[in-house]
Amino acid sequence: MIEENLKQKIHDKFVAAKKNGHLKVTHAESKKLKDPQTTTQYWVTFAPSLALKPDANKNSDSKAEDPFTNPDKELVVTEDLNGDGEYKLLLNKFPVVPEHSLLVTSEFKDQRSALTPSDLMTAYNVLCSLQGDKDDDVTCERYLVFYNCGPHSGSSQDHKHLQIMQMPEKFIPFQDVLCNGKDHFLPTFNAEPLQDDKVSFAHFVLPLPESSDQVDEDLLAMCYVSLMQRALTFFQDWTNESPELTKSYNVLLTKKWICVVPRSHAKSGPPLMLNINSTGYCGMILVKDREKLENLTEDPHLVDKSLLQCGFPNTAGQKPTEYHY
Repeated sequence: MIEENLKQKIHDKFVAAKKNGHLKVTHAESKKLKDPQTTTQYWVTFAPSLALKPDANKNSDSKAEDPFTNPDKELVVTEDLNGDGEYKLLLNKFPVVPEHSLLVTSEFKDQRSALTPSDLMTAYNVLCSLQGDKDDDVTCERYLVFYNCGPHSGSSQDHKHLQIMQMPEKFIPFQDVLCNGKDHFLPTFNAEPLQDDKVSFAHFVLPLPESSDQVDEDLLAMCYVSLMQRALTFFQDWTNESPELTKSYNVLLTKKWICVVPRSHAKSGPPLMLNINSTGYCGMILVKDREKLENLTEDPHLVDKSLLQCGFPNTAGQKPTEYHY
């Protein structure tokens, strides 16, 4: 069972690590934009100093060193999150968002592996511990758990980890709008997962029960598997066209919903050339140079185009047989 004071422990550890120089918060400026074509909100963060940071995917030594096996003790919130020896919780060493945390498997497991029921339940319990029952008011503190799986997902470390981050205040991801007023359900042939037909990229969303008492491992696992069944069909469909395409996807989890996004590329094409991970697919975009920021400010719909370049076309309104292999 996750301890009730987890939020305070993260805060205290973050303050101490920042003060002692064990982590460095990236200076950033953020602004809210709205896509006039899709009405989607975007939270665009400008962090020019990240342009100087080495790309872990391009670092030939990145696979040799696992930062999660023997992490800096000053960044360890807890060595045993559940009391079962399965997970530890660490602070991100170079956060853009304060108190950005990492849910890491204690033993090495591959980042390309599927999430387990225990992974999902632990992540959900962390959300409950951090957020409590205050998940209806956009002014309250809300948290996002995300998992970048596979080489095209935006992942930079091979050791399996989920990430936990506070969402911007008063920011409404399109999944919130999509799930508004909808009860929890599991997909059937006649009831597909939710997709927003206004955005161009494929994504699969299920609302979760309002009460955390109704959420357990089985429910989360069934949600995840049903969404993955839809997402993985894209890699079957595209096999002939792109035989080199490796299965990659993003998982996003809040107390309100779970979302899976199949991925085709980690980086978008011109004009933005953005590195995009899970957070991009709920509208949170990170840019490192001012020209791209200006381009986005002038034309917010470029975000939607970039997300499609890194994903697959939206299948909203189609039956499974129309887009499944």
